[in-house]
Amino acid sequence: MSKKRVSAIFLYDMVCAVDKILSYTESLSKQDLLQNELVKDAILRNIQVLGDAAKKVPPEFIENHQEIDWKGIAGLRDIITHQYFRVDWNIIWTTVQEDLPSLSSILHDLLERSMTEDNE
Repeated sequence: MSKKRVSAIFLYDMVCAVDKILSYTESLSKQDLLQNELVKDAILRNIQVLGDAAKKVPPEFIENHQEIDWKGIAGLRDIITHQYFRVDWNIIWTTVQEDLPSLSSILHDLLERSMTEDNE
């Protein structure tokens, strides 16, 4: 399996996780989110998936795509997983509203290019 193919698999997982979070929160206010434990759990789970997949992307791919905050994604995953008592929902809300839409766009583009290159 080529490194491009491996990257595409993890990019796909990242795209799915980000898009799920965005769909779960698209019609919610911050207050609605704070009161909805089910959605909060779903967001945390998908941040874990996002971070796990980011950690598995080959280093060469990461070096070539510094437009993504790979360490930040992995770091947020680590906090949620190992220091769950430190989850700050203000930070999560800001991340969902301000960072994930652009991350989704970048990931979709990278995935599409990766899949196209695999088929050439």
